[in-house]
Amino acid sequence: MSAAPIVAFVTQMALLLYYSKDDYTDYSEQSLFYTVLIYTFLLEVFFMLISVYYDDDTFLFSKIDAMFYYKNSIQVIDLGLVKNISRIINKYESDDWGALFFDSFVFYVYPSKLLLNAIYTLLGGISSIFIYRMGKSFMPVKFAFLAALAYSTSSYLGFFNSSFLKESLFVFLVICALYSQHKAIEEQSSRGLIGVAFFVFLIFFFRPAVSAFIVVSIFVYYGIVKRKHAISFFLFLGAAGGLVISLALMQQLFDSYAKGGDIDVVIADTNNSSYSSGFNYFVSFFGAFLGPFPSLFPKVTGPSYLEFLGAGLYYKLFLIIPFWIGTYFSVRNREYRMIPFLLFILIEMLLTGAVCASLELRKVLLHVPFMYIVSFYGLYHIFTRFRTANPAIFISFLYTLGVVFLWNVVKADNG
Repeated sequence: MSAAPIVAFVTQMALLLYYSKDDYTDYSEQSLFYTVLIYTFLLEVFFMLISVYYDDDTFLFSKIDAMFYYKNSIQVIDLGLVKNISRIINKYESDDWGALFFDSFVFYVYPSKLLLNAIYTLLGGISSIFIYRMGKSFMPVKFAFLAALAYSTSSYLGFFNSSFLKESLFVFLVICALYSQHKAIEEQSSRGLIGVAFFVFLIFFFRPAVSAFIVVSIFVYYGIVKRKHAISFFLFLGAAGGLVISLALMQQLFDSYAKGGDIDVVIADTNNSSYSSGFNYFVSFFGAFLGPFPSLFPKVTGPSYLEFLGAGLYYKLFLIIPFWIGTYFSVRNREYRMIPFLLFILIEMLLTGAVCASLELRKVLLHVPFMYIVSFYGLYHIFTRFRTANPAIFISFLYTLGVVFLWNVVKADNG
């Protein structure tokens, strides 16, 4: 086990404790942006140094998909941008086009993996501002700031920013889509939906099912808001159609989960490649709604990319109970503006659980930014509505320790 998870866990805790102090007041976008940028940069450099030490490269032990994107992008040097894009269109499915096009363009400008990593880091800083702005609509700036900071400094984002995977760009586009929707709601302007449509279109070339998820969540929101109008019937009809399309497109996700990517590492770590039994479906849904869970001691030989995810997952697990409390209060308080977030989260949880994709963080990462908003909304209500927040915090702490222990004991028994 490398030092990566320990360093990531301790440094993020120190960061969150510093910004949660009662006497701290600078909860500005600038403070958030530069804090996220500097912290993630240092964390990613640390991660890549570990990778170079063990593997003589900076791909962070995640070779299969990372090398696929890298090898296809680097061909732009010999073929040129237009010919390489044409080759990609003719050779690969459309759900790979988004990342391959973007990577090719970056390599056309300057052929360096580190340039792409730097761009991903910058996108992470911009994402933190969007999360902060969305969070401020529901809770005080301190909680919104901490929500954005807690998500944006997670070890798993440092991992994805340091690798050559598509998740950093993919998550950024999803955040942009729902931020555009939120801004349209706040400003009561339908022009904002143009931005939503643009980002949904781009997302289609990463994972088509996610485009359908977003469309469904938006249709349901407007169906509820306009429930007294005749148009609500057609909006709900469109949402139902989008959900059916989502279910069909999720088969592509299942194929990806079962056939390739980094799932070989997950299978080696769990020593179980069968996801057809009732128990495994139970584990999948449990992981979707209450996980995924960090691996303390991955069973794969040598350093594992799972180690880089663990520290951030501890904090995410701690926020699960506040998330469900936040969901309760959003419904109770009729926070209609939160509907797109909640529906997107719940649809992805449900469908990734149904296709047994919930144990791989890459497949469930997309709803995590919005989960942090709802979780800190729940924490806000815990600290303001109850006489003492200690019971809820203590239960969250016990839950985190319990599921981490149980998850790793079950894996040990299987091995």
